[in-house]
Amino acid sequence: MSAHPFPCGRTRSLSRREFFHGLGAGLGTVALNALLQDEARAAVANPLAARPMHVPAQAKSCIFLFIEGGPSHLDTFDPKPKLRQMEGKEFVREGKFVSNMAGGKRYYVPSPFGFAQHGQGGLWMCDRLPHLARMADELCVYRGLTVDSVNHPEACLHMNTGGRFGGEPAIGSWVTYGLGTENQNLPAFVVLPDAAPQGGPANWSSAYLPAQLQGTPLRSKGSPILDLQPRDNVTPESQRRMLGLLGKLDADFQREHPLSDQLRARLDAYQLAFRMQTSVPDLINVEREPDHIRKLYGIGEEPT
Repeated sequence: MSAHPFPCGRTRSLSRREFFHGLGAGLGTVALNALLQDEARAAVANPLAARPMHVPAQAKSCIFLFIEGGPSHLDTFDPKPKLRQMEGKEFVREGKFVSNMAGGKRYYVPSPFGFAQHGQGGLWMCDRLPHLARMADELCVYRGLTVDSVNHPEACLHMNTGGRFGGEPAIGSWVTYGLGTENQNLPAFVVLPDAAPQGGPANWSSAYLPAQLQGTPLRSKGSPILDLQPRDNVTPESQRRMLGLLGKLDADFQREHPLSDQLRARLDAYQLAFRMQTSVPDLINVEREPDHIRKLYGIGEEPT
């Protein structure tokens, strides 16, 4: 039997085979719709939520110290005895072109400092690091890194993101992506720069990862986060109402543009900023810490 209409416009009754075929297709559509809704909900789920680990985690956070313009590896952890034999000799590049910045004559120069082995593992270390030498067995020094650029911005981006020209997520974004955060009232990835780094904010960009995973710079002077506190004439209640209205308008736009990652991040940033107004002042108020904690941070000591 066929469901196609007669020439007069009347429709034949469905056969059992056609009925069950249509029923099965309908159920499949319902199931597909449910799966797509689950996917959409997962897409807008909080990317900062703490994630369950495949194996028990040995760390819940990461402190990454990047010292731009810091002491050379040749003067800290990487002794080169042969340099003393080649001191003063011209460095021959063997025809390999790297950059015009690396042109001209160059000469071998050894480190002016002495080196000694420390700890049970015999870690080589400069004699200018006596306090760190006592922690030698708790350190891991990797001497296999290389770089393809002699230019500071590219080298900084390469170190912090793995790419020389930007467009790659920062190491902090990857750590946040993998671990999430257990504190929803503070940024999961914060940056404490002494000054603007070579390469700029791309050093803590989330790139193609969700925008919520990008770094939040904290200032050492004045307000740690710019524009965190509202103006004097804005009360907490009026601010709450403004954020509520703004959230509703943005949510309406989000439903029409569900793939707008930047908008989702902006919504989350507004909510996080509101919670941070009470969390951040307590966090940075070291005056409330007991003396033994303040001493651990070196507060009150002369800078080194």
